[in-house]
Amino acid sequence: MSVRVLAFFDARYQSSADVRRLYGEGDAWRRVREARPASRQHFALNLPSTLGQYDLAQPEAAGRVVAMARQVGIDGFVLDCRWDGEAYVTGAQALAPMCGDSFALAFQWRNGEEDFWKAPASRSDRTERASRLISALKVGLPILADGRLLMIVDRPKELADPGEVLGILKEEACRAGLPGLYVIANRSEDKGRFLSNGYDALVDPGPAEWHSCSPSNRPNGLTFLEVMAGLRDSVDYLDRFFPYVLFAVARMINRSQRGKVMPRVFPAYYDWALHPDGGATHLAVQGKPFDSYIYGLFVENAMLFSQQNFAPDERFVFLESWNDWLTGSQVEPSLLDGDMIYNATKSAIDRGRYVIQTRNEESAGGIDEAMKTRIALLVEAAQTLSAASGKTGG
Repeated sequence: MSVRVLAFFDARYQSSADVRRLYGEGDAWRRVREARPASRQHFALNLPSTLGQYDLAQPEAAGRVVAMARQVGIDGFVLDCRWDGEAYVTGAQALAPMCGDSFALAFQWRNGEEDFWKAPASRSDRTERASRLISALKVGLPILADGRLLMIVDRPKELADPGEVLGILKEEACRAGLPGLYVIANRSEDKGRFLSNGYDALVDPGPAEWHSCSPSNRPNGLTFLEVMAGLRDSVDYLDRFFPYVLFAVARMINRSQRGKVMPRVFPAYYDWALHPDGGATHLAVQGKPFDSYIYGLFVENAMLFSQQNFAPDERFVFLESWNDWLTGSQVEPSLLDGDMIYNATKSAIDRGRYVIQTRNEESAGGIDEAMKTRIALLVEAAQTLSAASGKTGG
């Protein structure tokens, strides 16, 4: 089995009753349209072009979204699973009819939003809540890892008694008729013995959760005084800015030393819209938010790492988002960038799978000289990441 590429997906862009109850009434696109940068150092938010500002509750709109994701080479979406006070909501019902033919759904449990799981509780209470959680995951064709339904725990350190909680979740999954539960912790490495607590693997956190290199700005007391005096922009002190190249390189070097951690890749990231009072994370490439060449190498190297280091049914690469417009990490075609990110993603996934396929054929003795030449060229290009690390002091 080749490497599967999954993309985190924001399902709030729909008018279904349960999703609107969770996220609030009104137009879900309004927040993206009305967000305004607080500084000239903030990259402007984008809006969808080809797909438009869709409503996933409309089957034709959901169908177009899934069709474009499949065309780019994505094998499925990872949807957030959130507690709304009465039930767990995923928004998966809108996408479920579009699943099939190797496109499926997985879920990320936003456990950090629930006080219930942060404090001790009786086993019966945990079992009852876990049953509700598992019920929410039974929508659509599930993504399977090692034959079990894949679920990510967003805040693994905030689970009281993680071993017991994960055990209950896995028991409830089997009781509900699911083939089991493959649980991934949102962590950069196996500190705290996460795998021994019952997790099956880990995944790189998002850019805002794990700063994989030092920021290019290092605010200090003088910076604060200059901001107060109006001599500098306040974001110089409040926000963190990172060179995209070094950020990506730092995530890919020495990966095997961090344990069973699946890669997370992204074309860009700037979450100022989520941090109106400061504290945002910004990635930049010489004053631009996106570099298709480095991003392509990032994706390819992540795929090759997964192929080489994980079991056949556990080879995944996660895209930071298909449609997280509030962080600039989306792959969907956009008004400002057109199809650049979309095409760069497709090309990178195609190249990664080509190299994996030809390496398999080579090991089986079925590769010709033309393929060997193409592999050599791709490997040479991939080494640019390591070279960039040395030049930037990473």
